[in-house]
Amino acid sequence: MARSSNAVNIRLISKISTLYYHYDLTQQQIANRLRLSRPKVSRLLKQAKELDIVQITVKTPEDDFVDLENNLENKFKLKEVIITEVDLPESSESDFMMKRRLGLAGANYLDRTISEKDKIGVTWGTTLRQLVDMVQPKLMKDVHVIQTLGGVGPPEAKAHGTDISRSLSHLLNCKLTVLPAPAIVENIEAKKVLISDRRVKSALKLYNQINLAFVGIGAIETNPVLKKNNIEIPDSLREEIINSNAIGDIGLNFFDIDGNEVKTGLNELLLGISLEQLKNVDMVVGIAGGEKKFNSILGALRGEFINVLITDHITAGKLAEI
Repeated sequence: MARSSNAVNIRLISKISTLYYHYDLTQQQIANRLRLSRPKVSRLLKQAKELDIVQITVKTPEDDFVDLENNLENKFKLKEVIITEVDLPESSESDFMMKRRLGLAGANYLDRTISEKDKIGVTWGTTLRQLVDMVQPKLMKDVHVIQTLGGVGPPEAKAHGTDISRSLSHLLNCKLTVLPAPAIVENIEAKKVLISDRRVKSALKLYNQINLAFVGIGAIETNPVLKKNNIEIPDSLREEIINSNAIGDIGLNFFDIDGNEVKTGLNELLLGISLEQLKNVDMVVGIAGGEKKFNSILGALRGEFINVLITDHITAGKLAEI
């Protein structure tokens, strides 16, 4: 008795699937072997999934957070979320290790996405310092690293924007533009003099050409600029920021928990990329984690100042519950 055409078709689909998935033959090799067209092989492989002849499962490691990442990407309209596992409880030692892991995730992201002719903007901070320390050297001669915030803290500090920018450009063997000025100037007159300087003006003009930026997300309570006895800003300005509704900052541009920029007297004294300019950058990678940074991260997401987030799994879980 002749077999039905349906049974013959099922047998063919099963055979093609076995050759493709078990024996790693290409679709063209299968087509040549079975005297079929390659489009027909492709069509029957698709049908194999529809008929449950082929059931594909993806086995993920225990610390995989794909579902949580996808949840946050959809919730906050992000291009990508990268979550890294951290240890508890939060202490100075675990905080350092968290920054190391976030830095490693950031370095891996940079290595995966960087391309020739990228113009990369970087701000400052200890987490970005960890990122740079994890970057593997490579030759990217047409890439351009640009310092997007004037100097904060002592120039010899490893978290200083100039040092971070210079280290990254050295590792990538690429062009570098630093911003040869302090992040916070003494007064408006001093700012006018600085922005008329040829080198400063040249650096500031490049901000509108940046297509990839790596930024830290600061919190009011952990920002070293806002600590007492810090000589970066006068006490009156420090008190103005602390007493405002600001909860965090990117490059010393402060915002509230709803993502609205908080204007203070600091804006008139600041030399660096603005939040408005940052929104025009194609890829802005925000790197931050920990309980103290939670509200700051939330504000940055709501303000749409970043479109890629690298954070820890605890912070990510809390964000998903919002």
